Amino acid sequence: MEKMSRTALTVSLLLSSDLVSRIVGGRDAQEGEWPWQVSLHFAGAAYCGASVISKEWLVSAAHCFQGSKLADPRAWRAHLGMRTQGRAKLVSTVRRIVVHEYYNSRNYDYDIALLQLSKPWPDAVSHVVQPICVPPFSHRVRSGDRCWITGWGQKQEADDEGSAILQKAEVEIIDQTLCHSTYGIITARMFCAGLMSGKRDGCKGDSGGPLSCQSNGDGKWFLTGVVSWGYGCGRPNFPGVYTRVSNFAPWIHRYVPSIL
Repeated sequence: MEKMSRTALTVSLLLSSDLVSRIVGGRDAQEGEWPWQVSLHFAGAAYCGASVISKEWLVSAAHCFQGSKLADPRAWRAHLGMRTQGRAKLVSTVRRIVVHEYYNSRNYDYDIALLQLSKPWPDAVSHVVQPICVPPFSHRVRSGDRCWITGWGQKQEADDEGSAILQKAEVEIIDQTLCHSTYGIITARMFCAGLMSGKRDGCKGDSGGPLSCQSNGDGKWFLTGVVSWGYGCGRPNFPGVYTRVSNFAPWIHRYVPSIL
């Protein structure tokens, strides 16, 4: 069985591979419900997701930017404050893409990247654009914790196009030992989330988007995970695999010192 990232792969590649990424088993999000959600468009087409973490920085997945064409920030546009594709409150050019220096394209280890917008988003859009908190290095999630995945990716594994309206689905954090026994190639920088019965998952087109978890204490939302990879979409016993953002807090702060 082949592993698949959750980017918008070509149809021919999809047919030969089980590795994809999108929201399966979700429902329509409301306007302004996920104000940190970003749609990244490459050469005019929706390609990956990302999350707003400050006035000018986004977090996404490293595998979205593999190859010289995809690594060129000039080909990308970030759509912010958007529920329906094509109706973003702000479309921004990208100044810089920082892919983690240890990213391993063979096993998706260190699958995280930062994007710097060409200029900070204006206060005029702050009713629909807001940053999500970056969890501290000490932040830990427990198996069974419930979080949300969001994105415009495919609703079913067999689809070849994404959703026009932002989708959301509630998922559970999966025990790390079970995650490891399922895939066998899970590093400390990865964790699983979903439902072991399948049914709810990220899919093709959701890569780089957020796994958002709300703190029980103060109600703050944390960017706990980044949609990374998985076997198929919504398959029983194969939950989605996410980049563990807390591990990268020091790395993120190196580039984005303005966030707490």
